Amino acid sequence: MNKWCNINQKLTQIQLSGLLTSFINKAGIAFVVQVLGVGLGYLLQVFLARVMGHEEYGLYTYVLAWASIGAIACNLGLPVAVLRFLPQYSTQGDWERFQGVIRGSSSFTLLISLSASLLGTLVVLAINAATHIAYLMPILFGIWTLPLLALENLQGNMFRGDRQMLAAYAPSKVLRPLLFMVGVWAIFLWQDGGKVSNQPVFIVTIISMLILVISQQLWMQKSLLNQGQHEFKQPIYEFGSWLRVSLPLLLITGFIIILYQTDLLMIGAFLGPTQVALYNAATKTSYLTTFIYTAAESIGAPMIASLYTKGNRVELQKLMTTMANLIFWPTMIITLFIVALGNYILGVFGPEFVVARWSLAILLIGQLINAGTGPVGYMLDLTGHQDKSVRVRFFTAFLNIFLCYILIPKFGIIGAAIATATSVSLDNLIIYFLAVKYIGVHASIFSAFTLSKNNSR
Repeated sequence: MNKWCNINQKLTQIQLSGLLTSFINKAGIAFVVQVLGVGLGYLLQVFLARVMGHEEYGLYTYVLAWASIGAIACNLGLPVAVLRFLPQYSTQGDWERFQGVIRGSSSFTLLISLSASLLGTLVVLAINAATHIAYLMPILFGIWTLPLLALENLQGNMFRGDRQMLAAYAPSKVLRPLLFMVGVWAIFLWQDGGKVSNQPVFIVTIISMLILVISQQLWMQKSLLNQGQHEFKQPIYEFGSWLRVSLPLLLITGFIIILYQTDLLMIGAFLGPTQVALYNAATKTSYLTTFIYTAAESIGAPMIASLYTKGNRVELQKLMTTMANLIFWPTMIITLFIVALGNYILGVFGPEFVVARWSLAILLIGQLINAGTGPVGYMLDLTGHQDKSVRVRFFTAFLNIFLCYILIPKFGIIGAAIATATSVSLDNLIIYFLAVKYIGVHASIFSAFTLSKNNSR
């Protein structure tokens, strides 16, 4: 309690601007939605493990992981780019380009992702004709989730870029998991409590995602696309300028995905679906520590872009100091709680999942270091220094591939956890020091504590 009191005193001593006050208020909305989303998402994973069995659950998770990577490729970095352009255009009152980037990126993403799904289907069917593919239907279902995943990524970030946190997170974090669980539960009851295979689960996945994308598009028509209607005649499309920014961001996002998904994918390749299921339970449990980080980051990202555009380094430092304090201390408490009760938490998935407890503890260390360095990735990417992020993410992504290749065959899922925690920690530390060097803003909890202490004198 004393620690929390000291933090509150330090925060109140910082003279927050209207923008920072807005951050605190909006972070509260994002926090509530994130808590609901994390709770529902975790409950969904437990539910799937129980009703599908660990092998079918592992196969479903493995295919969906590959589909997520394909969706990121189809996005071409546009979801992160809109986080930069929408705050910039709204700050400048440039509604022609504001409307253009929304309409243009949506059409471009849909075209690319549908083309990729069609091409992927033809390639897989051709391969299957030559040599039988064991998991043909799950792979085809995964391929056709690409357009929906890509649009979901883009739409959520558009709402984030306009600081509409409820619209950005409630549909994907609350609505879709609820619809998905209802659908799978109906199948489970229809089968009289028998194990549910991956194919009907994929069908429910696609239906629930389709409902989500359509509902977000309708909301976008009513909110985002109505802004500035009286101030412009036609949207302006600058695909060349947008892609020059988004393609480096695609590389960054791609390397981040490699960094966080390599362990799961290589476990599937080396050890099979059952070990994927066990490790995925540890990974999803470690993500319970990240919802505060994600909530703060979701609000802070467009504010970082806005403050940097205005050249206001003082307010930017205050924002990062506030975020560092709000992120780290609750994350540390949650981490300690999960470490202490790891066996019981993993046991909810099923008694066989308890063997992943050491992997969970190692992954939690990496998550805590991530929280301690603050949201430095977005700060570097949204301030024109994405070229430096690309090099760091390239190095740490392929470091993770190398470590997983060496450690997984020898140590199994514990080796995967060591590889990922090491790579993620190194990634965040290097990005932090680059942000200090090139932007002059400190984002770590240690820096936040030092700056707050100096301000209190």
